[in-house]
Amino acid sequence: MKTLAAVAVMTLASWSASDAPLIVDEVFEASDSGAFSAAEQARVDTLLDESAAFIARDFPEFADTITVTLVPITRPGVDALGGVTGRAQAPGALVLEVSSTYPGGMGEAIEAGLLRTALHEMHHLVRGWTIENNRYGPGIAIAAANEGLAEVYSEDIAGSSHAYPPLDDATFTAWAQEILALPGNANYGEWMFAHPDGREAIGYRTGAELVRRAMANSGLDIIEMSELSPEEIWTLAGFRWPE
Repeated sequence: MKTLAAVAVMTLASWSASDAPLIVDEVFEASDSGAFSAAEQARVDTLLDESAAFIARDFPEFADTITVTLVPITRPGVDALGGVTGRAQAPGALVLEVSSTYPGGMGEAIEAGLLRTALHEMHHLVRGWTIENNRYGPGIAIAAANEGLAEVYSEDIAGSSHAYPPLDDATFTAWAQEILALPGNANYGEWMFAHPDGREAIGYRTGAELVRRAMANSGLDIIEMSELSPEEIWTLAGFRWPE
């Protein structure tokens, strides 16, 4: 177990450990896809410190112990997203998966995608958007708003390019209206990942654009937006929440 130290984050020189009692526990697992080297573990340690320090700065009310389990994987599609994917499994528990097939190996995947993915998943912990003990009800509209917040926040901090291409006005409006018309039990995998009609990441892409437009319309920044409900975010973006 390791408590954050300000020296680990040069961009947050004014931050001190006493400002945020946020603790990160790391669990490195081996799999058929490989194992983390000592150097890779050290780099992960530094990047997770940096991620947690940003979260502590931006959401000072969030004080918790975060257990991050890291697993090497071989999975089609992850390399195109920066080589790292993850999930907020439960309050205080993240799983980050690092591609062993990323060009240059897991070390390069860690450099390309770990900071952004860690920030994205830690933002879910702040919101309570977790697989287990979720604070929210079902529905793709809720998922899109929460995923959009995490995506915009992680992009803002990490400075990385969009994980998914932005949407043009017509496509965004059409997809948003589709999502708002869905029943609460709509298939999560189809609407957030791979739709039978060939579209990919409809919920993620719509959600990111939704949050950007809500920010533009309201003048709120991503930290302020993160305090709002999904309904409020959709409303600020110009849509009517379904009755």
